[in-house]
Amino acid sequence: MLYNEDEVLTHLLKKYPEEGCGILQIKKGKMVWIPCENEAEDPEENFVLPSKEYLKASITGDIYAIVHSHPNASAELSEADKKASDFLGIPYIVYSIPEVERVFYTPQTKKSDLVGREYKFGENDCYSLMRDYYQQELGIYLPTQHFEDNWWDLDYNYFDDLFEKFGFREVQVPKIGDAIIFQIYCHVPNHIGVYLGEDVFIHHAVNRLSCRENLFPLWNKYIKRYIRHAKC
Repeated sequence: MLYNEDEVLTHLLKKYPEEGCGILQIKKGKMVWIPCENEAEDPEENFVLPSKEYLKASITGDIYAIVHSHPNASAELSEADKKASDFLGIPYIVYSIPEVERVFYTPQTKKSDLVGREYKFGENDCYSLMRDYYQQELGIYLPTQHFEDNWWDLDYNYFDDLFEKFGFREVQVPKIGDAIIFQIYCHVPNHIGVYLGEDVFIHHAVNRLSCRENLFPLWNKYIKRYIRHAKC
């Protein structure tokens, strides 16, 4: 499980017999639980997240899921829950309290996850995230590339060698969809992300969840170059 379930359940049980609620947010590659007050007029029957908490969570990180409880009832989502999840494009997690059964609902409008992936070299890593972004958001299909273990320690310059062959060229000023090549404490470029605009990029670092982050003040000092695909 990507999050600390005990932390979530502590809040939901504390709010019983009312519906407890909160937000699971990915911030700088880590999962954060944000317990919220239920602002519904009838909190034993419904839940309403505070709009300020939702807005703050969406600005400061990525919302992974909205969580709430069903006191003395099944964890199965109501039609209203499903419609809300589908409308927002955000998963809902519902717990029955006090039985502590759990249902995870993926919205029908949700695309394949780019945020919240667990890191696994060669399967879920910085290149695979970049490749999937290009396919899903830009309709550009990049090859699946095999990388040797610890290739950066072997001074293999994969990113510079491969991306020219894949139809990229270096640019000086990035636009949305450009890839960013980083060189982090290494002799060769060893990380890649995708620029989303307003100094925000999406990437997947080792031992972290994939996420969006600001380039400043941490990541900008490791930028080696921006590259743009010929179809962009």
